[in-house]
Amino acid sequence: MKQLLDFIVIGAQKSGTTSLFEYLRRHPDLCLPAAKEVPYFSHNANYGQDWAAYLRQAFAFADPDCRWGTVTPHYMYGGICDAARQSDGPPSESDERTVPRRIRDRLPDVRLIAILRDPVERARSHHAMAALNGWDSRPFAQAVQELLEPDALVSSRRTPDETTGYVVWGEYGRILAGYLDAFSREQLLILFTTELRDDPESVLRRVFEFLTVDPEFIPDNLGTNYRQGGASRRFRWLDLNDVQSAASSSAVARRLWHALPEPARRRVDTRFDRLNYLLGLWNRRSRTPDAESDAATDRALREHYAHDAARISELLGVVAPWSSAHAPAVT
Repeated sequence: MKQLLDFIVIGAQKSGTTSLFEYLRRHPDLCLPAAKEVPYFSHNANYGQDWAAYLRQAFAFADPDCRWGTVTPHYMYGGICDAARQSDGPPSESDERTVPRRIRDRLPDVRLIAILRDPVERARSHHAMAALNGWDSRPFAQAVQELLEPDALVSSRRTPDETTGYVVWGEYGRILAGYLDAFSREQLLILFTTELRDDPESVLRRVFEFLTVDPEFIPDNLGTNYRQGGASRRFRWLDLNDVQSAASSSAVARRLWHALPEPARRRVDTRFDRLNYLLGLWNRRSRTPDAESDAATDRALREHYAHDAARISELLGVVAPWSSAHAPAVT
């Protein structure tokens, strides 16, 4: 069995990683886990587990001749995801670089892909997901106001979680600086959510070229928007991804799966994905606008992210679509 990953999509959360995952897993030369998020390097409990056992679990049905990779937005949270941290002081440089260095130590030649969304839109989507799951009852404006306080920013960067990360998980320049400290710039591909939305075929060609697989392959689900937002679920327990994950842990299921011809496995995957997508859409009720999320909240967030957008340009040599430098000059 293979002992290395060839690539990792590191995030960011709520930026189109699910759609990218579903497109990539259609490519015949790529193998990804049954479920999207299988974190190893970002959770201390997982990181202490045997690496070979992790691969056996995550890639139970994978072809060893394919390029293996994961899509794990946890890796762009800007720190370790474990709830408790020992230090009471501000996050140190080593905190910011812990996950990138863990990845480098195990996978020095891995190729990394980051997909970035307008951080204000990302924050809104993140909050909506937290509200959908019952994790946060605060209006978006109130949550942002509280999280923009200096002490709250320090605390959020030290202990990132689903209700404190609305703001800091959009600080892409800060987070990616840790990756560039551990990896060469050539190992990191930067994509933007707007590109994937507006021209998915071109984006996937760049990704496939980066991963050195057939760049002309076009997945049959290209353009499908996975994981659309909602205000609530009809049934919280209804998730076919849980069924798929449970099957991957069964030795009997793995043997039966590998007994199928490869074309048959592809057909089953395609039909399962389509059913899962349609079921997810049906299970979500539409989101209603949050009256508290007003222009003042947007302005506060734009001001907060201005420095980070400049840092992205300086570090990565790309101009973020939400950056003021990207806007046309006013004459």
